[in-house]
Amino acid sequence: FDTSALLNFGHRGELTVLLKRLAGECRIVTTSSAKAELTDPKRKKFYAEFLREHFTIQDAATTPFDLATLSRLSRAIDPGEMTILMLAAEIKGTAVLDDKAARREAKILGLKLTGTVGLLHRELQRTWLTDSECLARVAQLCNTGFAIHRPAAGQTFADYFAKLD
Repeated sequence: FDTSALLNFGHRGELTVLLKRLAGECRIVTTSSAKAELTDPKRKKFYAEFLREHFTIQDAATTPFDLATLSRLSRAIDPGEMTILMLAAEIKGTAVLDDKAARREAKILGLKLTGTVGLLHRELQRTWLTDSECLARVAQLCNTGFAIHRPAAGQTFADYFAKLD
């Protein structure tokens, strides 16, 4: 999970119940660099507990990219996202990224990729959330600072998701 996804699943979207369900299927990881980007002093206690309850903090043990790739990444994305890509490459995991530039780089690197809305779609497919619950979560994310367009009136979440990217 990159910092944006941490924020979305934390205070922005209050999606911790979904993390508990995901934890039953996979290990949920973030990096110390992504953790370090959670700097809001008003939410320090919340995120300390949030991370402790739901995430393993792990950094890549090796550098899975060559020097040219690392150089390109350092110019295109922030350090937290870069560490997420490195860890995803090392553990062959799915990078959870919302930033467009980081998502573009993950695709170039051939990494498995999803984002906050992709995880909501996964919840819909598993019938853990309904279509209207997914749309309500997107609206809540929009209302709390997540930079994503709002679903159109009458649009289903499945149609909304299909039109992303």
